[in-house]
Amino acid sequence: MDGVYINGKLIPKGSFVYGTCALNNERLEIKIASIRYLNNILPVSLSVYDLDGMEGLYVPGSIGRDAAKNGVGDAVQSMQLLSMDQSVGAQAASAGVEAAKGLFNHKVKQIKVKVKAGYQVLLKDSNDRDN
Repeated sequence: MDGVYINGKLIPKGSFVYGTCALNNERLEIKIASIRYLNNILPVSLSVYDLDGMEGLYVPGSIGRDAAKNGVGDAVQSMQLLSMDQSVGAQAASAGVEAAKGLFNHKVKQIKVKVKAGYQVLLKDSNDRDN
């Protein structure tokens, strides 16, 4: 909403800023390491905060929780409780591996978060210790 000076160069309001993202619980954490403006690459260290004052954008119903639920459910279904071939411990270990595979497959397929255009965020300088 406001222009900002970085290394003596004015970055006008409305400029695009890009960062790297990671899902953590129900937050989409975004880190910005550089800003490109005209023919300049300006190094920065910015973190994105939601308007609730917490780091990252609030993304309810994140993929991690849903994938974990489905993965555990699939693993429990795959256990053969009446089998005489394996001990219960071996079956439980096998179920854990199945749950992990299900979680990994689910995350690889469904990592997609949409943020509406005009979504307002706060940018905090990670190097600034006083704020």
